[in-house]
Amino acid sequence: MKPIFSHSKQDTSLQALTNVYFDLVCKHSSIIKKVLAEQGDATIAEYIAHYPLPLGNGCQKKDDFYEIVYDYLLPIHGESIARRTVMDLSMTPVALTANHHGVDFFAQSVQGTFLFSLILSFMNPTQSTIPVIACANVPLNNLTFPRGMLLYHTAKNDCAGMPQKMPLFSDKLKTSYVSLVGPIDRDQVKRAIDRNGKLITQGELLPEYGNVLHDILETDYAQTVSQGWQSYSEQSVVLNHRLWKRMFSNSDMPLDLVYMDLEAIVSRLLIKDLADASSLIHRLMFDPDIAGDLISNLDGAPACWQGKKLDLRLMEDCSNNGVKKALANCGTHFFWGVGLKNKLIPMVLEGRSSGQLRLKGKDEHGKIYTLPFAPLSVIDALKNGGLLPSLFTCYTSISLARGIGCIGGYYQSEYLPRMQQGIINVLAKHSSMKEICSQTEKVPTGCYLSGMQAVMTKAGEDYLIPAGPIEIIARGGLNKEDISKIKQLTIKEAHLASLFETIPDIVPFPERYSKWSRDVSMFCHALLRDKIPLV
Repeated sequence: MKPIFSHSKQDTSLQALTNVYFDLVCKHSSIIKKVLAEQGDATIAEYIAHYPLPLGNGCQKKDDFYEIVYDYLLPIHGESIARRTVMDLSMTPVALTANHHGVDFFAQSVQGTFLFSLILSFMNPTQSTIPVIACANVPLNNLTFPRGMLLYHTAKNDCAGMPQKMPLFSDKLKTSYVSLVGPIDRDQVKRAIDRNGKLITQGELLPEYGNVLHDILETDYAQTVSQGWQSYSEQSVVLNHRLWKRMFSNSDMPLDLVYMDLEAIVSRLLIKDLADASSLIHRLMFDPDIAGDLISNLDGAPACWQGKKLDLRLMEDCSNNGVKKALANCGTHFFWGVGLKNKLIPMVLEGRSSGQLRLKGKDEHGKIYTLPFAPLSVIDALKNGGLLPSLFTCYTSISLARGIGCIGGYYQSEYLPRMQQGIINVLAKHSSMKEICSQTEKVPTGCYLSGMQAVMTKAGEDYLIPAGPIEIIARGGLNKEDISKIKQLTIKEAHLASLFETIPDIVPFPERYSKWSRDVSMFCHALLRDKIPLV
């Protein structure tokens, strides 16, 4: 059924039409369905005031996590931000983990970060930082487009063509991973500035936004180039902090945005944990009775691994496109191998029957990678960049072992509880693991903060679309009046404003209605134009 929109319809009719799209999204996300059913009519202010922060304790202390966060941030942000971030985390040990790493121009994650900042400020008036621990094992061309910049308000006002992508990394690097790619260099910045100027001249980019892009490139990007960062991951931490400051007028959002690379933080934690036989991750990986049971229990679970596909990868020709497609999303056992040209390789844990454990994987060119699966060899591989931790390993180390509250998006809110349950199922079988099992079970998971937006921009007379950093900065930044207005929106209205990006993220292409983006943009204009801050 294709929804039909008419300007003459009353709000109740419009709400009924938007429900068609909400039903479509809820079909693919149980957490969105739950939040809309239970809190859809609550205002953002009410949502913030009653948000259940995932505060708890795992079976390990948090002190080493704080030390590693400090050591990670010190060379990037300096002593003040590193110290304040650790102080904030020690008082409120939660972090936003819904975002992908890279320079963030994706409206949904940027505005989700803003909502997280409001929650932190409400819960802790002395809070001065916004800790975001972002997954960096993502390709540059993923939906959030860390490959470059996103511009939502384009000269053509074509809803179906938004956001407009403004790449900085070359096309040949588009499948490279944020965690492994080198920094943006001076030549890339210069090419982006030249391209930006041409788009303005050709009328494909409105000057008010082109000028903002030019200033960001010439000031923020150029300065990070001169600072000589060794990786795009580190450079992104600095650029996200600078862009965040630009998004608010008159210091109305004084908190510092502090991005951290999830895999980089966890790799440092693992060097400690794998050397400690009493740590949760060491027991799960190297106790022979527990490890095999765990791999079986979580086989096929989201964000974990699929054993049959992993085994087939070792036998099939992975350079064949058909095979590659059939075996996609196979996951990996605990770690990703890092192969030629920094490609991630799914790894299989072999040798359980013989006791000669090893991680084994094959790249798309047929090259085999093997590594003895023992604490010291894994530690060495983490140190030299030969391995990167999987999502399972990352969240087990931070959330389940240490009780750091991880507030995620609609995917994490489903896969992290499943990981937790898989671990509990295995530990419960061993009387010696009773206390650890009980502590792991008490860690709060399933926390959701995504799929909501509260700032939009016009795209023609009858359309509203999400606003990203460029649109917000061009308007002069958000002020106190805007923030007050945002707090009066309902949770359902915030989800409606974000459907423009939620639908392509979670609804398979064949299930999307024809001209869905036009419909959603029209509904947003009709229902939200007088309620939502417009930039």
